[in-house]
Amino acid sequence: MKVLVTGGTGYVGSIVVSHLLLADFEVVVFDQLIYGGLSLVNFLGQPRFRLIWGDVRDLPQLQEAVIGCDAVVHMAALVGEGVCSLDAQAASDINFGGTKNVWEAAQQAGVRRFIFISTCSNYGITSPNVIADETTPLNPLSVYAKTKVAAEEFLLAQHTSIDLIVLRLGTICGVSPRMRFDLLVSEMARAAVLGHLITLFAPDAYRPFLHIRDAAAAVAHCLHVDTAQSASKVFNIVGENYQKRQLADLVTKYFPQAKIDISGGQPDLRDYKVSSQRAVSELQFVPEHTVETALLETANAVRMHVFRDPMWNGYSAIPDSVQAIRKRPDASQSS
Repeated sequence: MKVLVTGGTGYVGSIVVSHLLLADFEVVVFDQLIYGGLSLVNFLGQPRFRLIWGDVRDLPQLQEAVIGCDAVVHMAALVGEGVCSLDAQAASDINFGGTKNVWEAAQQAGVRRFIFISTCSNYGITSPNVIADETTPLNPLSVYAKTKVAAEEFLLAQHTSIDLIVLRLGTICGVSPRMRFDLLVSEMARAAVLGHLITLFAPDAYRPFLHIRDAAAAVAHCLHVDTAQSASKVFNIVGENYQKRQLADLVTKYFPQAKIDISGGQPDLRDYKVSSQRAVSELQFVPEHTVETALLETANAVRMHVFRDPMWNGYSAIPDSVQAIRKRPDASQSS
């Protein structure tokens, strides 16, 4: 099977691409390379891999890239409120408008399956006793989540022969060649190893988490799953729900000298638990890895100096400049 992966050089995308190549898929990555492409440099020159520098806001580029592909995994997006707040229009144009373009290109090319990577941030905040499932009303609190909800609504309103599967992923944790340390578990693991202060706001707030390898496995699983029961459906993919306070306890279990400041402040209003029971019962997909595993893997990588400078600003979703997310009219292809 030949798969087009948009955003394939990113934190999650690079692990997805690696997983698919190891599973004998043929992979075409379409990416604007805002953060560079070193995460996939090991695959350059391999016969089942192709890298195309392109922008999802450019429909003709997408139309050419998707030719001959059987499936599309659409991951390209500005991820998180930090980068989306740099340019809300670019966030909308990429996350929503780009999704419309990718869908149109896939439809014209006769693609059979379309997997859209969305986020559990769409739930925003829920009542304390509620565990959100796919029928729970969405309450996006950020520009990022609002663009993802808009993209979901567009896709789910389409009626074509393409098998559509929407995956709402929990907050990702774990090590990647395009590492991010601006995500909660990774940030805490780095701080614990380096002896930096960990400050937790709203310690009783819940978050759903997903190990990055389980995210990749879910994508590969959905490329093969029988769509008789799954087409045009949304699935939450979550490993574990954790309170921030519980994450602090996990850190002190392995790093008893860790400096942790638990504050009652609440700059991030999100507070939600998420059920992935539909994915278990209908897709037969069960995550295998834990938050604890991700924390230890990340901490060990920092301890072993895998990252030359773990405090480098590039280990985040924020690009070097706002110009990096602006559309470049002279984009061209390479392989």
